[in-house]
Amino acid sequence: MSRVNAVPSEGCGIRVDRALEQVLRWMSIICMFVLVVLVCGLVLVRFFPVMSMGWADEIVELAFAWMVFVGTAAVWRSNEHITIDFIPQALVGTRAGRALEVIIGVLVLGFLAVFTWQGWFLTIQSGSNTSPMLTLPKPLWYAVIPVSGLLMIVYTVSRILKAIRSAPRDPQGG
Repeated sequence: MSRVNAVPSEGCGIRVDRALEQVLRWMSIICMFVLVVLVCGLVLVRFFPVMSMGWADEIVELAFAWMVFVGTAAVWRSNEHITIDFIPQALVGTRAGRALEVIIGVLVLGFLAVFTWQGWFLTIQSGSNTSPMLTLPKPLWYAVIPVSGLLMIVYTVSRILKAIRSAPRDPQGG
């Protein structure tokens, strides 16, 4: 899509989308950096026990959870996740290909709805719990599930609408 021909209302949406992309990617990078530093520190402290790092396990868990789910939303946004796509690739540009894309999108939406709902339920259920060492609220660990689920739902709906809008105008199909 060309930025020059973008409708003004689309310009804001595109800017928000690009900003969200940067936030998701940088959050994943920061979480990965924290993981590497803390895990290396934990290994070194086992060989050279100069201090206790019992608190680090909780941060490692938290950073890992956020890295995985925020990273998943980031690759979902740009459609970079692993897929088996030999059938959709064979049907690109055809009416059957668009129909398949919509059907797959609706099935994925069903999964993401359950995923997001259960993630929200898990977050709410853990509301009064805290981590043992740092006494951080446990919902911090689980809140990323419904957040990433909602983001993936938005991007999936966008893909479905794009597939529907790209339907051929001629009655023959094609």
